[in-house]
Amino acid sequence: MKVVLGRRQARRAQRSRGGSRRRLVSGGLEPVERLIAGLTVLAVILAAGTTGYVLLGLGLLDALYQTVITVSTVGYSDPAGTGGRYQIFTIALILLGTGTSLYTVGVVIEMLFEGRLDDHIRRRRMQRSIDSLSGHAVVCGYGQVGQAIAAAMIDAGTDVVLIDSDSDVDPGDLHLVPGDATHDSTLRNAGLERASSLVVALDSDADNLYVALSARALCPELFIVARANSGDALPKLQQAGADRVINPHQIGGAHMAEAALRQDAAGDGER
Repeated sequence: MKVVLGRRQARRAQRSRGGSRRRLVSGGLEPVERLIAGLTVLAVILAAGTTGYVLLGLGLLDALYQTVITVSTVGYSDPAGTGGRYQIFTIALILLGTGTSLYTVGVVIEMLFEGRLDDHIRRRRMQRSIDSLSGHAVVCGYGQVGQAIAAAMIDAGTDVVLIDSDSDVDPGDLHLVPGDATHDSTLRNAGLERASSLVVALDSDADNLYVALSARALCPELFIVARANSGDALPKLQQAGADRVINPHQIGGAHMAEAALRQDAAGDGER
């Protein structure tokens, strides 16, 4: 088990380094984070500009007004009697404020054109809906096996929250938490602490083992069903804390063999 976990941790570290490089190329922040950063810096500049103009002799409202028209580059005439300190301060405010404003507007345009703002709003709305659930089932992996599991649970009247790392997955009306199920934060976002059961149906036995270990550590009383893709993984998943371990390939093969062996009995029954 230690060997499997060591390999899994090595792969996670490699993906983490790859993600860090991608974030470095994209500026280190997601668009929403860049927007928040831009708005924060802009608010600080407006506050600093207003304070500076007040210290230079303007009233509070006049100082705020002067700061806004300076940062926005509207450029009305300066108040009478301004001196060198006023002009130097205005130049600095123009350089800082204009650059920050253009940066923030650029981020907004990027998000609107790429649809990221709508995606962020949709994810926030879905997360609020997930946070209101209790007694639901969390299903890790929305491949063919995961889809069959989710459909059966929904037919039984159970709320389902899916976890899948594929950003192109279309869950329809189901709740979906995009991300790596081996991360504790992803499991928490799916409401694991309030869930009644966890079904781990990922394609990798190492991933299933890691998720089972993490989930058992987070929720000792949680009922966990894990998928085993090989016979060797079955006892390891049980040791990791899974209450039930199922090999869908073995079960499917047994059903197909039974159907083939019972063909004569089925034919006699029909006659």
